[in-house]
Amino acid sequence: MDNRFVSKNLLSQSSQFVKGVGPSRQVLLSRLGIETVEDLIMHFPRNYYDRRDLITVSEIVPKQQVTFVAAVLAVSLRRARRGQTVLTVAVGDETGIVNLVFFNQPYLEKQFKQGIKVIVSGELRFYKGQKQLISPEYEVISGELDQSLLHTGRIVPVYPLTSGISQRMMRRIVRSALEKCMGKISENLPADLCGNLGFPEREEAFRHIHYPENWEKLERAVKRFKFEEVFFLHLLLKERRQNLIQRKQRPRIPSPHPLLEDFLGNLPFDLTVAQRRVLAEIKGDVESGSGLNRLLQGDVGSGKTVVGIAAMMMALGKGFQATLMVPTEILAQQHYERICQYLNGLPVKATLLIGSMSRGEKERIHKDLIGGGVDLVVGTHTLIQEGISFKQLGLAVIDEQHRFGVKQRARLGEGDLLPHFLVMTATPIPRTLAQTVYGDLDLSLLDELPVGKRRVRTEIVEQDDRDQVYEIVREAFKAGHQAFILYPLVQESERTDLLAATEEFERLQAEELREFPLGLLHGKMSFEEKAKAIDMFRKGEILGLVTTTVIEVGVDIPNATILVINNPERFGLAQLHQLRGRVGRGGEEGICFLILGHNMGDTSVERLSFFASSDDGFKVAEEDLKRRGPGEIWGIRQSGYPAFRLINPLIDHGIVQCSWRESDRLLRRDPGLKHPENRVVADYYHLYYRSRMELAEIG
Repeated sequence: MDNRFVSKNLLSQSSQFVKGVGPSRQVLLSRLGIETVEDLIMHFPRNYYDRRDLITVSEIVPKQQVTFVAAVLAVSLRRARRGQTVLTVAVGDETGIVNLVFFNQPYLEKQFKQGIKVIVSGELRFYKGQKQLISPEYEVISGELDQSLLHTGRIVPVYPLTSGISQRMMRRIVRSALEKCMGKISENLPADLCGNLGFPEREEAFRHIHYPENWEKLERAVKRFKFEEVFFLHLLLKERRQNLIQRKQRPRIPSPHPLLEDFLGNLPFDLTVAQRRVLAEIKGDVESGSGLNRLLQGDVGSGKTVVGIAAMMMALGKGFQATLMVPTEILAQQHYERICQYLNGLPVKATLLIGSMSRGEKERIHKDLIGGGVDLVVGTHTLIQEGISFKQLGLAVIDEQHRFGVKQRARLGEGDLLPHFLVMTATPIPRTLAQTVYGDLDLSLLDELPVGKRRVRTEIVEQDDRDQVYEIVREAFKAGHQAFILYPLVQESERTDLLAATEEFERLQAEELREFPLGLLHGKMSFEEKAKAIDMFRKGEILGLVTTTVIEVGVDIPNATILVINNPERFGLAQLHQLRGRVGRGGEEGICFLILGHNMGDTSVERLSFFASSDDGFKVAEEDLKRRGPGEIWGIRQSGYPAFRLINPLIDHGIVQCSWRESDRLLRRDPGLKHPENRVVADYYHLYYRSRMELAEIG
């Protein structure tokens, strides 16, 4: 019988039937996402204790974790006040005696028979002059010590738990699951790859990641599983890209590009060296057979949008259509107006398509797109939600792409030809992380700010000093500058003391800023209300805009020089950096004030101090992800990918790069994974990853 199917059937069995689980404990395990035998053996430890070094009882010192072997000398169970039970077990060796104390665990009395030997791990304390260990880890032993020990006398795993499941219980359950699977766990990596990289066989790796014989074997097992996680994801991303190339052709957009040159000549500024470098990379893609499928990332204000528009000029110059898709109507309106300025005098017909338009307007635009009467359309998700079609879409630029679902974006590629894709993000992502999240995209980086663009100074302000901030704001208003005043909430809640925009807008109008015209902007307003507020702010009819994070993406007011953020501890560092990028866009120095909330902890103050000291978006984003932990990284990912259990691309750079090389080498030798020596890879890949291909499609 084929061992692959035996192992899969076993691994897919309910974990309820593993020794020590049963129906009631299965309910508890489900809280940890454990439903099958495979889930149990994939429930990796979060830490380990080294309990191998044995000492004598006389060598035990306070406030140190120690492990020793002793004989049970006496057992005493008594009732204390309020019905509490205290079990005291006197143990000793030839050098001394120490007490083990267990509260409210009377059932343990029968485990400690006089004369038996136990191995104990814990921390010594003194009580009324007597040595004792409170609720230590212990194990009854017979004969010589060996690897059958679970809780002490070895490198001991420490698992993520849930209420009702103890460490001792989880260790026993995982051990039972492993014993059930031994001899039946299939390999999933090529033998030559494991040999070259020094990886243990998969079954051995499971044994050593849970119950390692030594630190070296544990390290090799962990490295192998980290590699597995990213290796199969890289295979998925590369197959996805290959499918796109094979399924549809992309339009060839050969040189020369006169419309692009006219567009660049029309700009009121020169491109930076970085912008020209990225534009050359894009040009090489659209002129090649493989086409443009590129991620463009750069810091706030680095000029990504101009590069995106320039790329569209290449497609428009050859008779194709182009689109710019953005996440909000405010941003779409703003980009459309800016594009119209840049296209002044050029033979390009541009239009705007957003959800708040009337049905008649949308139908007219749709007819123009199908008939070729519109060359360039700027829009929101309306472009893909309302059956919009193109005569021939040649290039799609997607801004802040993580805000769109993968299947949504796929609808842009429903024509005869697959459009070129330029994906842009203003949330900087470290290169190795980008290689896991967007591994099927080529990567371009704008690492230079345009001439005249200044970094924003950031200052931390205590609540008691906020009057000084508003004095600075008043002086800025008198000098003709403008300010954003930002709050985490729209309206006050009875359950929080956080400041809210609507109430503070009324208070500021009546108190600190009563002499100056103010406006209000938040996400619950209609598009028309938002557009009116921003238009008045842009024209200078209001000097202070009281707002929420609705301004995070793309709001561009060159005259705004001050941003006041109340309760900054409520936001992530990357989000704060995006907000900070809303000021100082017109050449004048920008200032960001962080007015701290009440009773902030040291960790929040430290985090915000780092933010105030760094204006590099990539460093800020990396620090943000490090502080929030790898579990938070995938908030920027699309759904449909397997979750990572061990690997953190921010730390495991070498493993990510190694996986990228090895997956590339494997697919070059065997594109369909059809060779017999790669059958183990293909079986695992098709079983666990291939089914996710639909969710992973971009076009």
